[in-house]
Amino acid sequence: MLTRKTRKLLYVVPLIALLQFMPGCKYFSRTEDTQLRDANKLAGEADALAVKVDDDYKEAAQKDEDITAAKKDKARIKKASDEQVALYDQASKDAREAADKYEQAAKLKIDAKYQEYLSLRSQQMRKHGAHLAALKDLAAARTESANKPGKASRDKLAEAKTRSERLRKEVDELKAQADKLQKEIGDKFKTSNENK
Repeated sequence: MLTRKTRKLLYVVPLIALLQFMPGCKYFSRTEDTQLRDANKLAGEADALAVKVDDDYKEAAQKDEDITAAKKDKARIKKASDEQVALYDQASKDAREAADKYEQAAKLKIDAKYQEYLSLRSQQMRKHGAHLAALKDLAAARTESANKPGKASRDKLAEAKTRSERLRKEVDELKAQADKLQKEIGDKFKTSNENK
């Protein structure tokens, strides 16, 4: 014969199990909200790094104009070239860090579409980091070509240019895919209490 306590337990256990599978039950979906909030926080940090990468990229591109304007002033050319290489290094580092944050966010228990978007952004930032490294190599090859003219230098310059253009195209394709997916999902995955 079952005791009174055992009978109460037999009633309560199935009820708790049922509540766990009920959609919209706030008590049991709190974990998902936390995961979404964490994903949004990581994505926000990665977005801030991505903006910094774009700013450094633009500033490094501006250095090309400074180098061209310097004409034959080797000291100014070297200074601008060194600054450009430092900007490419920093931007490449920030791109890798942003990609890691997007990847971390994509691994959380969130909606599949949002995971896909974050994964695309991670791939885009990794490719952008590779593109920036290729631009750094291009700048070095350009300097070498100016200092040591010859077929070997021209070939190295052409190879670096081809590689950077190919990577830029891949970055643009990934960005287009991520932008399309973001338009599809909109602000659907932003939590109302993200700042907590």
